[in-house]
Amino acid sequence: MLKKGSLLVLVALLVLAASVWAGGAKGTAKPTLSIICFQGYAEDAWVKPFEEKYNAEVKVTYAGTVEEHFTKVKATPGEYNIVSIDSGRVLLYKDAGLIQPIDTSKLSNYNKIGEYFREHPYGKMPDGSKLHVPLVWGTQTITVNTGKVPPDMLAKFLTKTKDGKHETVSLDILTAPESKGYTAFFDESTNVVSIAAIHLGIKTPFQFGSGDWDRVADRLYAWKQNARTFTTGLDSEFGVMTAEDAYVLLGGNDALLNLRLEEAGVRDSFTQYAMTEGTICWIDGWVITKPTKGASLDLALKYMDYMIGDQGQKELAELVGFGIVNPAGASGFNPVILDSTFWYGEDIGNFPAPLFIMVPEEDPGARVELWNKVKAR
Repeated sequence: MLKKGSLLVLVALLVLAASVWAGGAKGTAKPTLSIICFQGYAEDAWVKPFEEKYNAEVKVTYAGTVEEHFTKVKATPGEYNIVSIDSGRVLLYKDAGLIQPIDTSKLSNYNKIGEYFREHPYGKMPDGSKLHVPLVWGTQTITVNTGKVPPDMLAKFLTKTKDGKHETVSLDILTAPESKGYTAFFDESTNVVSIAAIHLGIKTPFQFGSGDWDRVADRLYAWKQNARTFTTGLDSEFGVMTAEDAYVLLGGNDALLNLRLEEAGVRDSFTQYAMTEGTICWIDGWVITKPTKGASLDLALKYMDYMIGDQGQKELAELVGFGIVNPAGASGFNPVILDSTFWYGEDIGNFPAPLFIMVPEEDPGARVELWNKVKAR
């Protein structure tokens, strides 16, 4: 039988051993990277090799909307390390105190990103530091059924690009008398309101002056008077164009729409145009949450660096089909995309028309209300 003193020593040794074991287990635990993103930005095809390379665990949470991303991150910012958000929401996260500056000097592939992305002020702090690392981009363009629209009628709205290789189409085609009953545009308040402002020549389409609201409402109403219908997504756009309910479409799924038209064997009858006056452009990318540090911060930077590198961008081109930020990944695109929406395979600085990078609107609710009034008018 153990004496009382010996028993106490044994208990102490057991406690010490448990402590050492626990510390060792903790010390050997894999570092973790927690991601919340849109589907397509954290796929097993590259996440699994990343985990193996760095002996790490990657936890992925998919969110379907911008609002869902923000709500989840705001509720528990310490639960996530990197978040995929678009350019128009960077200041929203910054103002809420949710994100930290990104040390781009630790991203070996950062200088492969097009200069347009690196120098644009949308994600910069006053001291020049960056809050957002871009990943992919997309825009809104016009699809024309060139098999139905008479060439002489269409020619009035076309302008040669500076390189002489392509043409852009004026938004005036949406209000032209000869287009009445043959146009369609998407039922999406934020985008249509901003593009109508661009059509009017408003230099700050995301920040209206007091007199701009009525002008934009009138322009949208003029679009509506000519339009045969509205569209509500890719399936809707495809149906309207192939059923010939409209011959001219201002839509939001240019690359994907052309893939669908190709699958249906009818793409030769359609041509994609950038708008002469310009268009809005969204940029999806990564931000790092403020609580992220240590091994998780190191993994966050490594993951972002891979995704903007040649292979990561190639995989994104294959998967999502929108524009990439590193042109070295363009070989991943389906040839249909490079043929119909050539700008996605090039440096964004070569886009054939003015681009207005989406930033926070002065009053998103007022824009929804404006568009609903136009539709009800």
